[in-house]
Amino acid sequence: LLATIGIASAYTSQPPKISRTAFLKRVFTCTIATGAATLPIVQSSNDAAQAFDGAGSSAYSGRGPSSKAELKKSYQTRIVADVKDFNTLGAAIEGGQTESDAWTNFFIEFQRREPDAVGRTYAALADLVGTKDISGCGTLLAASYAKAGKPADNLPSVKKYNALAKAFDPIKAAGKKGDTAKAKTAWVKAAALLSEFLETVELPASLSDPVYL
Repeated sequence: LLATIGIASAYTSQPPKISRTAFLKRVFTCTIATGAATLPIVQSSNDAAQAFDGAGSSAYSGRGPSSKAELKKSYQTRIVADVKDFNTLGAAIEGGQTESDAWTNFFIEFQRREPDAVGRTYAALADLVGTKDISGCGTLLAASYAKAGKPADNLPSVKKYNALAKAFDPIKAAGKKGDTAKAKTAWVKAAALLSEFLETVELPASLSDPVYL
């Protein structure tokens, strides 16, 4: 519990302040028992997840090839960090952890007090898929493969991203209910969709690739 509160303190909450109980519920401190399904076991990361620069798809407007390439690289770097946190979440579910940093680092919605080493200012999920107010680096990177003046909707990267973006809610819902079996099943389904997305944005498709460990 102290570890979870400690890592959560790196995030800036917005007023009004919430109670300790409400906060713990918000970061999904659910009881997860070990179930029958097996997830890949990965080493937990000690780095706090953060996320987001808030740039919309217009971030590419007026940029030259060199600056576009740099921006795409920055999104790829952040996505690699997000995948690491997703793997750490899988390990936590597999190990039956509760009140762990893994849940905080992936799902918490508060903004970080300062960006992490790869520029994320929110937790992994918010960084990857965004929030109701800002776009995530996943959609920004997916859309970056569109040709000038052409809609991005039909791009394989955008289609795979759209499918992926819907896959995380079932993990959260199962975790809040303490349903280990459903959490594992949802994680595995999301992992498959994440792998497909990564392949379309020039990143290793396998979640067990060393870059994600």
